[in-house]
Amino acid sequence: MNYFPNGNEEISLIKFIAKYQYLNVNDAKYFFNTQKYYRKRITGLVKKKYLRRTKQTLILDELGIEYAKLFNFEYNKVNRNQKYYSRLLYISALAAFFHKSDTVKFTPSFCLKDKEMFTIKARRFIGVLEINGIDYLAYHISKEHDNRYVTSVIYDIQKEKKYRNIIVLVNDINRININDFSFGMNKVLIIEDTNTNREKLKYLHSINWSELIQTIYKNKVFLSEYNFCDYTDNKNKYITSFYFIDTEKIAKIKYFLRENKNKNADIVCSKELKEQIRKELPNCNYSIVDLEEYIDKERNIYD
Repeated sequence: MNYFPNGNEEISLIKFIAKYQYLNVNDAKYFFNTQKYYRKRITGLVKKKYLRRTKQTLILDELGIEYAKLFNFEYNKVNRNQKYYSRLLYISALAAFFHKSDTVKFTPSFCLKDKEMFTIKARRFIGVLEINGIDYLAYHISKEHDNRYVTSVIYDIQKEKKYRNIIVLVNDINRININDFSFGMNKVLIIEDTNTNREKLKYLHSINWSELIQTIYKNKVFLSEYNFCDYTDNKNKYITSFYFIDTEKIAKIKYFLRENKNKNADIVCSKELKEQIRKELPNCNYSIVDLEEYIDKERNIYD
């Protein structure tokens, strides 16, 4: 029997668990190119005592800990405090999802050196999602979190000084009062936490908005200098595009329309987003598009 890990995939998995402490068995699939047999690979690592399975969760076993220390992997001793278990498991799941992504890099909260003055108890963020080189401070609101927790997230964002882009992953977007999540930031994206939306995050900066807008408006609009819209004809077209719900954009449009009763705004978005945005901006003109058609998956960054 070969007592060493079988290849880079297994080594990568051990290295990951050494850092994140926990991994749901179902999330182990993100580390293997062949999905069909990944559970057998896990079973092999358990038999070799590199990993230990506790119900549906994987942690390092004795040989895994020795291996991580021998090769100087980043190693964090398992935190068995049940109060933090679900948080650590969620952070691990998110990191695993983006493990092989070329466009998204996730840094967990416990690795943010500039945040050491704030403990997990004091701050609610779960980490930073770097998407095409742009940092987003990330939060998570699950179905287990009550309204008091939502309020604490709002307070946490209000006192944030460094990061100007925020992502809030929430189990049910209808729980969020859009008006409570406008802080004068650059972007505050409220995203229903599904695998589909996590996949879409990889292409947040890969939409060819210029081509999309020109297709709709036929070269009659231009990039806007106004802060409340993305494109304009400098006459009566004020166009804003949405890939996800952005509460800061919505707040700016509301203010513009409130101060300019004779004006209106155009919104370009998907069919799904229209239903959500229309609750906040019922009188805007909507152009519904299939944004997937305008994603350039070869594009590294698009402004």
